Amino acid sequence: MNSYTKITPERLSAKVKEIGVEEVVLAGGEPTLYKNEILDFIELCDLKIILSTNGYFLDNAFIVEIEKAGLDEVHIDLKAYSLELHKWYTGESNQRVLNAIDLLNKSDLNFEVITVFIPGIIDKEEIERIAKFLSGIGDIKYRIIRYVPVGNLSRRPTEGEIKEAVSIAKKYLSNVTSSLEWRTHPLKSIHLYLG
Repeated sequence: MNSYTKITPERLSAKVKEIGVEEVVLAGGEPTLYKNEILDFIELCDLKIILSTNGYFLDNAFIVEIEKAGLDEVHIDLKAYSLELHKWYTGESNQRVLNAIDLLNKSDLNFEVITVFIPGIIDKEEIERIAKFLSGIGDIKYRIIRYVPVGNLSRRPTEGEIKEAVSIAKKYLSNVTSSLEWRTHPLKSIHLYLG
């Protein structure tokens, strides 16, 4: 029999402060399934907090709430721009995610869109579609990360493929980066997986 201990935002905040990190990334599963707990945690923690989400549950009301609570940054994962490809990949439409990106752009929150480059599936052509879509909303920060093979879905993309995808996206957006550029010091940042 499995037993679980519920960790409250208060306990989690105290533990994070004890560890002594400078940045917390709330990730998942899908962390926005725990909206009230996220809001409590943001208000209790005086560290840089990043919300990493698929964007599916980001609506205008929650965006206003996390902005007021003092969230520092949102990383929103756009799996694919092409509807059929997104449905194949996730089982869901991407419309709510596309809407969330537009809502984030209208807010004062710092955010970036992230896509996993999967050779033969989410590749250069799809990256270009995404960059073109994003540029229609604004000059949005966009990061392309390398797929880590799980099973036989695809292979890990080469550094050259990632660099080419970044170059393609830069035709539409000025702030495009990749996972080839390390952003945080691993000892100063912690990822908390919710769900």
